[in-house]
Amino acid sequence: MAVDGEQPEHADEAEMLPDEAAVLIERGESLDDADDDEFLTTEEAAERLGIELD
Repeated sequence: MAVDGEQPEHADEAEMLPDEAAVLIERGESLDDADDDEFLTTEEAAERLGIELD
């Protein structure tokens, strides 16, 4: 559990809901299978969202 606003290094599986744990595994596999060209850079994401970066 995080203390004083700190983030834990890894999530304690005992504190996760069963469906949450399953989704994390699926998402991890999807990222492993994804083509690097499918990812957006910070600049590309900001442009699509209409956010101006300084």
